[in-house]
Amino acid sequence: RDKGFNECTPWPVQGWDMLLAGRNVVAKVRELDDRSITPTLPQFRLPQTRVAIVSICAYAEDEPVRIFGSENHQVYAQVHGYDLFQFTDASQIVPNVPAGMDVNDGVHKPFFWKVNAVKNVMDQASPRYDWVLWIDCDALFMEPSRTIDSVIHMHAANTTSATTLPPSSPTEADHVKRIRARVDPPGMPEVSLIFAVDSTGINNGVWLLKNTEWSHDFLYRWWHSDILQGPGKNHNCSDQSTMQHQLLYERSMILDEEWDAVEGPLWVPEAR
Repeated sequence: RDKGFNECTPWPVQGWDMLLAGRNVVAKVRELDDRSITPTLPQFRLPQTRVAIVSICAYAEDEPVRIFGSENHQVYAQVHGYDLFQFTDASQIVPNVPAGMDVNDGVHKPFFWKVNAVKNVMDQASPRYDWVLWIDCDALFMEPSRTIDSVIHMHAANTTSATTLPPSSPTEADHVKRIRARVDPPGMPEVSLIFAVDSTGINNGVWLLKNTEWSHDFLYRWWHSDILQGPGKNHNCSDQSTMQHQLLYERSMILDEEWDAVEGPLWVPEAR
C-alpha cells in the first residue's frame, strides 16, 4: 500500500479498497467497450470532414490553468488544422435566440456556458462543422499526434453496442435473439455523441458532438432541462447532472433483468 494514502473512513471498506474496486470496474467497462470500438491509427483523417474545437477559459489572465490550457489547445489545433474557438468571458458568447439560450439569463450557472457556445458554433452555415469537440480549459491534449478524426472513427464507425452478448449465430436460443433485437435493433441511429467517463460516471470535461438533428435537439433539451425547474432549481444541478439526466432518462424505463444480464448499454443509442 501507498504509505501516503489517507484511510479516513470508519467503515470496514476502506478508501484503498474502493480505489481497487473502481480500477477493476473501469477495466471491465473498457473490456466491454473494446467490442464496439474500431481500431484506428492515431493519424487517421476522415475525408471531407471539418472539425472545430470549443473551449472557455474564464480564469484570470495570469492564472496558470488559463495559460497552459490555452497554449495547449492552440498548438494542438494548429498542428492538425482544426478551427479553435476560445472564449474568455460571457460577453463573447452571444445569445442563441432560436434555441432560447442566453448565458446571462440568471438561471444557468457558468458551467452551462458551454452549451450555448457549442450550439452557436454548430449553427454556423459557413463554414459548417461536421463535428465539434468541447474541451474544458483545464483539460489538455496529452497525445498530440492523435487526431480528433481518429477518435471519432474509433467510436462512431461501429454502431454495435458494447455488451456481453456472444457473436450472432443461426443456432442461438430464442431468448438470445430477443435480447439481441432489443440491444442492437435494425436501423440503429448514427453515433452523434462521444463522451468521456470516469469512476463517477459521465465526465463532460471532454465530449464530441456530430452536427445532426439529434445533437441540436440534445443541446436544446440539456439547456432547458426540466430538473432545473420546480424543486430542482433549489438544488445545485450542474451541467454534468443535467447532461446525464438527458442521456439516461429515455432508457431508464426499459432496463430489466434480461437487459442487465448482457450488460446492456444505459445510454441512448446515439451516444458512445
